[in-house]
Parts: sequence; structure tokens; C-alpha cells
Amino acid sequence: MKYTVAIVFVLTLSLHLSAQNGGMRIYAGITSMANKDRIANPEGHAHSGFHVGADGRLMSGTMAFLVGARYTSVSKRAIRDFKLSGHPSTLGVMNGRVGLDLSLYSFTPFARIRTKALASFDVILTETGNAIPPPGFMLNDGWFGVVTGLGADLGPAIIDVEYEFGILNAYNKKKGSTFNSLTLSVGFFF
Repeated sequence: MKYTVAIVFVLTLSLHLSAQNGGMRIYAGITSMANKDRIANPEGHAHSGFHVGADGRLMSGTMAFLVGARYTSVSKRAIRDFKLSGHPSTLGVMNGRVGLDLSLYSFTPFARIRTKALASFDVILTETGNAIPPPGFMLNDGWFGVVTGLGADLGPAIIDVEYEFGILNAYNKKKGSTFNSLTLSVGFFF
């Protein structure tokens, strides 16, 4: 049911924005998440995986309002080596995103460099496998962060590097247990 709601949301947003001088950005990429708590996330370890998503853009000159959703699948336990998939246990996280996309420099009408400022509401959708958390650590149902990054548009092709700063703790009653994440995405705009 959660997936059906997400698909209907993206399709409705796409139809609405295409009628209002905007469009959709569809993308996929790699994700690395690290928790600030060193018991839950030892130094040199991270939750690695992939993401797929769609952002609706409502354009207005050099600024765009962005609303989107992204599904992220990462290892449930922090691991030393980066691994895209095939983890024995995973977390499936839905990232609801809203904010601004700003042009920094336009080379031509079809090539530009941009930045963004977004709020990200991250909710756990699925957990697979049986990775046992450290004693006393229980993941909350979700957390909140702010996102910034750099991107480039080359015609319909896009590339983005984003960093999410965790604001709310990810582990129940554990101060300083926020997730920060780094992502690299490629996709297209239509």
C-alpha cells in the first residue's frame, strides 16, 4: 500500500507540474549513511546502498520549488566496505523532500550548475534480515535532516552530489545519534 501511495503521488505531481512551467527529475544513485554515535556506527564504517527517486520542479527564472520522494536501501548494520546491494539485512527508507533549487551559473540555456536547500523527512518503510543492533539501541520510525548539494544540468541529463545533515536522532533516547548521508545521483529531467 505504501508503494502505491508513493507512485500515485509522483504521477499526480508530474501531471500538475508539467502544466505549470515545471517538470520532473527522475534519478538513481549510490548512498552512504553514517551515524554520529560511535557505538552504533564505529569509525570507518557506514550504511551503504542505493537510492531511486523523483523530484517535481516548479520553475521561476533561476529558482525552482522542489517537492519529491526518494526510496533508499542501505545495509542495516554499519559495514567497513561500500556495497551497493546484497546485504544480509537492509533498511528501506522513504525520503520525503521539499525545498529550493537555485541556479548558480548558466553556460547556455541547456547547461547550468545549481545548488539546493531541502528539508528531508526520512521514514523507515522496510527492514529485512536479522541484524541485531548494539544493546540499548532501537531505531526510531524516522528522522529529519536538511540537504544541500551541487548539481549540473546538461540538456535533459542531470548529475547531483548531495549531503544530508541529520537534525533528529535516529535511535530512541540516544542523544547525538543523527544520520548524515552522502549521495551521488544521475538521471534526467522531463
